[in-house]
Amino acid sequence: MTIAVDFDGVIHAYSRGWADGTIYDPPMPGAITGLRQLMEQDAVFIFTTREPEQVMTWLQHYDFDVTTDERCSICSRGSEQTPAPDCRGCKGSGLITFWNPRGQLLATNRKLAAVAYLDDRAVHFTNWDQALTDLAPRGH
Repeated sequence: MTIAVDFDGVIHAYSRGWADGTIYDPPMPGAITGLRQLMEQDAVFIFTTREPEQVMTWLQHYDFDVTTDERCSICSRGSEQTPAPDCRGCKGSGLITFWNPRGQLLATNRKLAAVAYLDDRAVHFTNWDQALTDLAPRGH
């Protein structure tokens, strides 16, 4: 399985919101241990609205093996630089569509396929009536 984990508010405490764009807080309680546990059983990638390199550097400080390289490994083999339109790994885009390696994190600002997204701001979708109710302003 592949699990996607949001960075701000799930891994990084994010107590002041975006602020000046820096990663200023320590990890959320249990985040480092929890992330390592997930990585033992599943492929895990970190999704963020930040520049992935910024998140990679922060995670490396906590001794995670992290990459931001999203190039398709099938198309990037050999000397050919142009993605193949019929490539099964990237469908011609040159970028991966799945993250499957265990033991290494990918930091990305793209939405890749995953069986679950762990996100502090998510609204669980069941149907549109439920979603609109959940998103309706409260107290008005």
